Amino acid sequence: MRRAVILWGWAALAWCQGVPAPRVEAAAASWLQLAEVLASVDRHYPPLLVAMQDKVIADADITVAESRFDVALKGGYEGDYLGYYRNDYYKAGVEQATQFQGMSYFTGYTLGRGSYPTYEGKRQTDGGGEYKAGVRMPALRDRAIDSRRAELQKATLGRRIANLGVDQQRLLIVQLATRRYYDWLAAGRRHQAALAVLKVAELRDQQLKEATRLGQIPQIDVTDNLRAILTRRAQVIELERALQLAAIELSLFLRDDKGDPRLPPAAMLPPAFPALRAWDEQRMMEDIELAVKRRPEMQRFAMQRGQVEIDRKLARNQLMPNMDVALSYTRELGDRVVRRGPDELELALIFDMPLQRRSAKGRDQAALARITQFDQRERFARDQVVAEVRDAYSALVAAWRRAQVLREEVEVARQLETAERVRFELGEGTLFLVNLREQAAFDTEIREVSALSDYFRSLALYEFSIGEALTRRMGVNAQP
Repeated sequence: MRRAVILWGWAALAWCQGVPAPRVEAAAASWLQLAEVLASVDRHYPPLLVAMQDKVIADADITVAESRFDVALKGGYEGDYLGYYRNDYYKAGVEQATQFQGMSYFTGYTLGRGSYPTYEGKRQTDGGGEYKAGVRMPALRDRAIDSRRAELQKATLGRRIANLGVDQQRLLIVQLATRRYYDWLAAGRRHQAALAVLKVAELRDQQLKEATRLGQIPQIDVTDNLRAILTRRAQVIELERALQLAAIELSLFLRDDKGDPRLPPAAMLPPAFPALRAWDEQRMMEDIELAVKRRPEMQRFAMQRGQVEIDRKLARNQLMPNMDVALSYTRELGDRVVRRGPDELELALIFDMPLQRRSAKGRDQAALARITQFDQRERFARDQVVAEVRDAYSALVAAWRRAQVLREEVEVARQLETAERVRFELGEGTLFLVNLREQAAFDTEIREVSALSDYFRSLALYEFSIGEALTRRMGVNAQP
């Protein structure tokens, strides 16, 4: 039995040290890191690529808004063929609206030939035609803002809102990808633990058979060990299926250069979870302020409120009277035909104002009500963000404490397992109790893996709540 005791002692030492399966003996460079998964998400994850198209659409909206400031080319021809006055009138011009206080520039050329009645005398020009250039600027309404500038400003804010929408999607996807990564790692660790405890029972099987042949132990111990082997093989099969499922779910985020899902092989499993770190409440208080500044939904409320404020400015603009100032210079060319000119400088004032202005008043009231809505929504969103950070912090600390306790429990369970095995070797115990201790140690290790997985899942939720991924931009490993 001395040889058997030595072999059993080696097996116990291997189990207590948590010997991993042979496939994790690969170089560390071949292990799948979280940073690689997140980088793959940023390059190839379809839902994120879909969200990014919102930025393209927002850019297109800005282009549409800018088109209202495009140069406008105008022209036309009018001719009178059957009337008393026979004439031809040609006109062409260019007008350019600007964003500077609603000002616009215009220039044009007209040519009037033939005879005209006195009331249309301005259509007649000298022989070389008439050139005109001028500027038009609002003095009251449309000076600070007008519909064209309002549309462009809202489109600019819309692009920022689209960017924030992409950031929001990125936060959600990073959290989900991180959780799937640690689910896969936890499934791998459980599978490795099941393989290790099975190996102990299989190694002991040959030793027990030899001891039974020599008449040193009863046959029932061999049978009981066979029962343990079958039970543990079933556990291995069950946990192998869980590992395969975790790999399949992770493959949705881990993609190859073509963007197709890539199943991570078991050989890429890291040998252990990253190291844990303690957390303090002061860190949480600092992170709450960071979360309020970082979280995209908080910034989106500000941008959407800005759009409504533009609507209100435009409505208040419509309450003012319209007074445009126009200054133009005209030059007559060619043979003298008309008495005016040849140079003219004209100044015009144009005034109009609806007396009731109910449309503008209604729009102003509606915009003010929407601003009030956004203020309340923003306030509640802030409260939600603070609550989410506090809840995530509470879950993270609880997971850390649980992992620390289970780490100690695993050590105690392994000590009891070793002690029970020694008692059995000394004839003071039974193989049934040894199997119970081994199973208890295995169950405790499984619970430790679950606690570690919960910690890193909670860490992913906490980093989501404070918008941590937006500072890394997917470029740095999210492990602590």
